[in-house]
Order: sequence, then C-alpha cells, then structure tokens
Amino acid sequence: MSENVVEQIVAELRQCLSSFYPERGELRNIRVVGHTPKSDHFIYDLVADFSNGGERLAAKVYRAGKLGAQHARNQAHAEYNNLERVYEQFVQHDLPGVPRPIGNFSALGAVVSEKIQGLPLQSMMMKAALLPGYDDNRTLRDAAAKAGEWLSNFHKLTADAPQIFDPQQLLAELENLCLSCRGVGLDDEAIRMILTGAKNSLVKAKKSIPSSAVLNDFSPLNISVTEDGIAVCDYGKMSPRGASFSDAARFLASVEALEKYPFCNREITGRVQQSFVEA
Repeated sequence: MSENVVEQIVAELRQCLSSFYPERGELRNIRVVGHTPKSDHFIYDLVADFSNGGERLAAKVYRAGKLGAQHARNQAHAEYNNLERVYEQFVQHDLPGVPRPIGNFSALGAVVSEKIQGLPLQSMMMKAALLPGYDDNRTLRDAAAKAGEWLSNFHKLTADAPQIFDPQQLLAELENLCLSCRGVGLDDEAIRMILTGAKNSLVKAKKSIPSSAVLNDFSPLNISVTEDGIAVCDYGKMSPRGASFSDAARFLASVEALEKYPFCNREITGRVQQSFVEA
C-alpha cells in the first residue's frame, strides 16, 4: 500500500518539483534510495537529480492500520500544518533547523519535506559512552546547548498567553504515575520521597506558566545534530498549545532514561542536561 503512495508522490513531484528549485534547472529524475519502517509510518528517502545538482527529500507515509486510510490522511494533514507553521516562523527570523515542506500530500496520507542530514543526539551520547575521548572537544555538550537554544526559539516563536498552573493537579498526576511504577521496582519509601520533594518545590510555585506550541516528542532520538546546529524533523505529535516546560521536561527525562544502558553513566547524561538547561 505504501509503495503505491510513494509512486503517486514521485509522479506528482515530477510535475511540480522544479518550481521549488528553479536554480537547479531541469529535473531529470527522482529516485527512491531507501526506506525506514516505523510503528505507524514509513520514511522514504528520495533523491531528485537536476541538471545543476541534486536535492534529498524525505517522504513520511502514514500506515492506514486498524483506523483506516482517513485516519492516516488526518495525521498527515495535521503534521503538514504543524510543519508549515513552524518552518515559516523560523524562516522569517532567519533560523535553521526546520525542514522545508515540499507540496501538500496529506490527501495521500503523507508529508514530504527536504531531508536534513544529521546524526541523532542519542547516537552521539552512545558514542561518547563507548569511545573514550570522543567528547574531549565538547562536541556533545555543544550539541546539547544547541538543542536548548532551538527549543527556546521554538517556544518564543509559537508563544501563546500564559496558562493557569494547578499544583494539585500536577501532584495528583505525579502520584498516579508513581503508583503505576510500583510493579517495576519503585517502592513506597521512594514514592513518599518523590511526592514530598514535589510538594516542597511547589509551595512557592507561580500561578501561571508559559504556554506555546508543544512538540510532545522532543527527545535525543528525534534531534539531529547538523553542521549548522541541530534540527527537528518530526512534527506529527505537536500540539498547537500547551505548557512550554513539558518539552524541556521530556528531554531531561529522556536523557536520564538512557542511564539504563550500563555504558551510559551519570557523567555523560549530567553534562548533556546541564548544557541544555543553561542554554
């Protein structure tokens, strides 16, 4: 099914792609050079050959699954709108790190954009853990700082009115989360310590918190480190409005979770978290 969609995408790109790259001259060919299967979508790598060079594209094709083709189209439509909104904001402020959308293929359940070449931040952390001396030149810390700068810019450009902060609701959610972790080793003493610390921290909490668009998936695995800084290429889970802090919290928690790997220790995750927070 996804192969048929890609064939239709390629056919449409043959008709319109030259308008996106007039400086490249005549479009000679479009090739599918690989694909990566995910749980709810495929990513197809495309190469467009022009008379004056080439361009790499990524086609994200949602799986129809049990919810049907219309659900896939709705997902693609939402992601395309998210990507277009963020790309326009970043371009207006001359900021890199967001892929350019190429046409609207949401009717096919797909999102097509320029492919930004980079290495996932999580892969860099694994290299730093396995290869002594890999991070001696601050590569990892600089990448984490760039991630913090990118997220700060994203929240500023999509900022909305502050939202009311309810400490009791947060504590209730935290308690439910702790209770659900009892079966995987979190004992009652640890739960009491977590909840007591949270209550003490929230005593002087502000009545409102910043809100903006929220990515809901800002983690080291979804952050690409490039020559120009970092890039975020997936906007499928983005919400138009939410608590800005949730993206930062998810990143910090995702970094800490990598300590489950024996070779990824607190020294590495701590450096990443510190550089990210400072930025």
